[in-house]
Amino acid sequence: MNKVLCSIATRGRYRTTLPMALMAIANQTRKVDKLVIFDDNDEPEDLRNDPMYLRIFYLLDAKNIVWEWCYAAKKGQHYSHQTANNMGFDWVWRVDDDAIPEPNVLDRLMDYVGPDVGAVGGAILTPPYDPLPFEPTGKIDDINQEPNIQWAPIKNAKQVEHLHCSFLYRAGVHDYNLGLSRVAHREETLFTYGLFCKGYKIWVIPGATTWHLKSPSGGIRSETNAQLYEHDERIFRNILEYRDKKIVVLNCGMGDHVVFSHVLPDIKNPVVFSCYPEVIPGRSIEEARDLFGDLEPYSIYAKMDRWKWKDSLESAFRRLYL
Repeated sequence: MNKVLCSIATRGRYRTTLPMALMAIANQTRKVDKLVIFDDNDEPEDLRNDPMYLRIFYLLDAKNIVWEWCYAAKKGQHYSHQTANNMGFDWVWRVDDDAIPEPNVLDRLMDYVGPDVGAVGGAILTPPYDPLPFEPTGKIDDINQEPNIQWAPIKNAKQVEHLHCSFLYRAGVHDYNLGLSRVAHREETLFTYGLFCKGYKIWVIPGATTWHLKSPSGGIRSETNAQLYEHDERIFRNILEYRDKKIVVLNCGMGDHVVFSHVLPDIKNPVVFSCYPEVIPGRSIEEARDLFGDLEPYSIYAKMDRWKWKDSLESAFRRLYL
């Protein structure tokens, strides 16, 4: 129980902050069950003969830390995070490639896990940092009016609605939005808020400090196209606008629509997007994709495959939407 995968997505930081992040993972007081590094570089290198990485890999082996280096899809860190999310672990500790957790961080985050917990985060401090002028609420409605609560030391444990940067989360219960651009602006906010909306507690806690050695290059700062950020921000705003509704996306066959017609009357405040409006009245699938980005979380057959579903299609629809 409580098997932990540590996931690092990296781009453009082979010889700046990534080695420090790897050493920080290796020196945790609570050893991870596996470390996976997703290499999302445009021109990835084979680092097995690099003198510095050769020693880091040796150290990981010496500490009996199972590790894997994966060449990623070059589509953005959210694709790597989603791969980690589905690797079969109980928890995923996502650590940015310019984030250096103190040795006790994973131990402290694990102190707060429980059956009703979706994610746990500590302070993410960018040196030099200034005290916050007030204590943020951590609520999604206040995201434009306050700094992130993790940007300063945290005095007391507090439940919030979203997290930033690096945190521990319950795996396999919510998906990353793969409709975001390669910069994946707002990806962690959308993900942790999605966990919150599913009824899980989101904690920020004291005594779990990660130092953010914010690099002017690499990561999402490799991209300078403002349109990518604008695209992602629009999806974020659309999702918030519809958060009091139940979004239904029927990107499936006519027969599936007929089966779903038995489920629809039980859904409160539905907004429907359908392929066959003559069977289930709704707006177009293309509009749904434009509004929300990734539609994979609404794919009933993908869900049934992930759940290893053996019951009826109607029951699967009920699990997905009710």
